[in-house]
Amino acid sequence: MKSRKKIIIIIAGIAVCCGGIYCLLLKCFFYNKYNVHAQRAMLDTLSEKYDQEFELLSTEFVTKEVETKGTGYVHMWTYALQDTQGRQFHAYVRGYGLVEKGDGNFHAPDYFSYVDDTYGQLCIEESLDKKYDLSQYRQEKGSRLDETNWEDYLFACTKDNAAETAELLTEIYFRETEFSNGGCLKCLVNSEEGETLFSYYWWDITRELQKQEKEITEQAVYEYILQELRS
Repeated sequence: MKSRKKIIIIIAGIAVCCGGIYCLLLKCFFYNKYNVHAQRAMLDTLSEKYDQEFELLSTEFVTKEVETKGTGYVHMWTYALQDTQGRQFHAYVRGYGLVEKGDGNFHAPDYFSYVDDTYGQLCIEESLDKKYDLSQYRQEKGSRLDETNWEDYLFACTKDNAAETAELLTEIYFRETEFSNGGCLKCLVNSEEGETLFSYYWWDITRELQKQEKEITEQAVYEYILQELRS
């Protein structure tokens, strides 16, 4: 009788240990809705980019089979958040693996490699809404799971509108520093044939002008972008 009771206790202990290990894996390893590394990477990235804290409203998680370099899977967390003014937006974290279920990553810093958000779009459109309708150029980030790089805006440049495109990107360059710590928006400028003419990112322009030992003024930024568009 005692040995039977002892066996039951041992089995119960093993079950509890297995359950604890599974919960640990669920939160710290498996790609799933409850992964704490993905959520932490997202919140820390937003805090660094925008120098403020955000309220997390909800979390969604999906897995999709993709064929980029061979068959694999993309795992994506979609977080709904709001800022202190109640403005809502989305943030995304992506992980990549070879299997649909059971894949994961213990290395927390790796989650920082694929974090993106729509807060920059929200702020820049609010800032420039009286001058430009940026919504017509906005890219819907969360709908393209299999792409590794998401731009915020896609512009088409022709010989006739190169100056206007450079002027718009110059406005974005100086306005985005009002709500971010320099560098949150990515813009792509294509030719009429779909060829990439210029890829805009705040830090890239800043570093290039610094390398040329030029003072960062509106005229200098405008001339640099226009030259890139016409080269």
